[in-house]
Amino acid sequence: MDLIYQEALRLIDAGEPFTLVTITESDGSTPRKVGVKMIVLETGEVIGTIGGGPLEFKAAELAVKTLKEGGCHKIKFELAELMLSCGGSVEVFFEPHASLRRAVIFGGGHIASRLAPLLRTIDFRVCIVEDRKEYLASDNFLDCDKILTDGYVAEDLEKCSPKINLKPDDYAVIITRGHEFSDGKVLDYIMSMPFELAYVGMIGSRNKVSECMKTLMEKGYPAERLKKVFAPVGLDIGGETPAEIAVAVAAQILCVKYSKDGKNVRDAKGFFNN
Repeated sequence: MDLIYQEALRLIDAGEPFTLVTITESDGSTPRKVGVKMIVLETGEVIGTIGGGPLEFKAAELAVKTLKEGGCHKIKFELAELMLSCGGSVEVFFEPHASLRRAVIFGGGHIASRLAPLLRTIDFRVCIVEDRKEYLASDNFLDCDKILTDGYVAEDLEKCSPKINLKPDDYAVIITRGHEFSDGKVLDYIMSMPFELAYVGMIGSRNKVSECMKTLMEKGYPAERLKKVFAPVGLDIGGETPAEIAVAVAAQILCVKYSKDGKNVRDAKGFFNN
């Protein structure tokens, strides 16, 4: 496989955004021919080359802009205008690849084994944090990042914190096996971050959730911040099986991603309202 494609796959798996730049047409004397590619990171760093010099500098500059604005496009460059003596022209295609959003699932049990593949199909990177090594070996987690922790108390999670590496645009789902103990500890860990995540959902009955929230408020976490946690997790669609709960959670995550409230499409569009 071409090294450029290998690097592109590595960046996609790592969730790093980049623009793939390709020469699609070449006329006259040019430094490189049709088909050559380079990758431009959001920092402007270049991997590969389409010929160097002013052409490559200008293309890299436009690639960074393309990544911010989105959308593929072509641009024709007259090399004489770029002060290149070869004097030909090239058409360059810019293909941005935005980073995938990441879902961090705490717990690798029955619901997680259904939820992880589902989130992958809707273009989320998935990270599983679990304290049982054999659960991380599940075929359902083959395409996921996996982090083995000694447990879910603060010390265990802090030890793994560099690997978990939570960021403000992450989506966190707390579905450990110890609803009465572990889930609250994980939520405490997430609330201790100096920033809010894009989404936090926690499983549990209403009574257990209420008790957990009360404990966290007593620790000093603001009620307004705790109210943003989706707990019990998921949309109310009536399902009870692990697979159905996974659908409810994924649907809720999409609602947050697209700033929707989960209404029926029919009602949201008002088809029968005159």
